Amino acid sequence: MAFALTKREEELMEFLWEQGEPLAANEILVQCKDRSWSDRYLQAMLRSLEKKGAVEACGTLRQGNHYSRKFRCRLSREEYFLQLAQASGVDAKLFAKAAVALAAGISPKDKSEVIRELEQLLEDYKKKG
Repeated sequence: MAFALTKREEELMEFLWEQGEPLAANEILVQCKDRSWSDRYLQAMLRSLEKKGAVEACGTLRQGNHYSRKFRCRLSREEYFLQLAQASGVDAKLFAKAAVALAAGISPKDKSEVIRELEQLLEDYKKKG
C-alpha cells in the first residue's frame, strides 16, 4: 500500500505522530493553533488520509449533543518513510544496512532504547509472518 502524502497531509501526520493518541478534528484544531486549517479543510485532509490508509477512525468524542470521529495513525513515521523509499526503488537490504550504520553512531545511552525498539520491530515482523 504505497502512497505519498501532500505537504499539508504530511504536516497533519507529523502532528498526529507527535501526539501519539487518537484525536477528533475539533481537538486537532484546538491544539494546532499555529496552523491556518479551517474545519472544512481539516475534514477534507482527514478523509484523504483515511482513503489513502494513513489514518483510521477509532471511536467517537461527544461534546454536548455533537459527536466527532476520532482518528489514529495506521502506520508510524518510520513505516511511512520506509514505504516511500521502497516505492522510489531503494533496496530493503540496503535500507536496513543504512539503518544499522546510523544506529552504530548514536550515543551509548540511547543504544539500549534503539535495541529494544529494533527487537520489538523484529517481533512484530515475525508475527505478521
